[in-house]
Amino acid sequence: MKEKDITFEDKLWKAADKLRKKVEVHEYKYVVLGLIFLRYLSYAFEEKRKEILNREAKSYPEEFKTQVAEDRDIYLANGTLYVPEKASWDYIKKNANQQNIGEILDEAIGVLEDEHPKQLKDVIPKTYTKINLDHCDLAYLINLFSSIRFGLEHREKDIFGRIYEYFLGKFTEAEGKKGGEFYTPRCLTKLIVEAIDVKGGWIFDPGCGSGGFFVSALEKLEREGIDTTSLAIYGQESKDFVWKMCKMNLAIRGTEGDIRIGDSYHE
Repeated sequence: MKEKDITFEDKLWKAADKLRKKVEVHEYKYVVLGLIFLRYLSYAFEEKRKEILNREAKSYPEEFKTQVAEDRDIYLANGTLYVPEKASWDYIKKNANQQNIGEILDEAIGVLEDEHPKQLKDVIPKTYTKINLDHCDLAYLINLFSSIRFGLEHREKDIFGRIYEYFLGKFTEAEGKKGGEFYTPRCLTKLIVEAIDVKGGWIFDPGCGSGGFFVSALEKLEREGIDTTSLAIYGQESKDFVWKMCKMNLAIRGTEGDIRIGDSYHE
């Protein structure tokens, strides 16, 4: 069955068109993908928090429920990154109209880096105080991104990956590059992962791009009830921007890999 089309993609791209006079496409992609990441990370965290309160904390007295819901180890065990308050989307949205919203966004990224150094150190671009957008422009984008609804089956449908695919196509089209340089179609990564029948061990992709093969492998393990930590992930990518995307793609699944910057095909 064909997955339901995402309705907000074109709306997000229209936001890029609106701000095109202020920001070049190669700069805007950092703004967009950073905000998508922050938005999704908070969404997944809040969803998991509700689940923990309903499941894990059900047998606890009322006064201990919040304490249980703030236990970072529970989130990591469930493949979700813990999001501190000052990095949460609710906090960002609440302060969207502040004149220092650029600083608030960069600070949110710093908080996440400190919380999850292995997964996120130097991964999310801190560009919001440097980019040629004023606080009204950033507020506009934050309010727009707040309208995103990922749905209950976001992990299975890899909505985040599909958003990446959409924007990568737009970015590469605008920059005159081939989309395949960054993103291998989902149908192909799924087919290859099924063909080699990944069960655990280790997986290496010498030109990993945004991490599509890793995502498909992790999803296969989840479907078959295999612990995803049994898979060691190794990859190399020659472009810094795409390396960041791969790290983000793994981070939203609460996992990490040894992903290095380098040119596997020429070195």
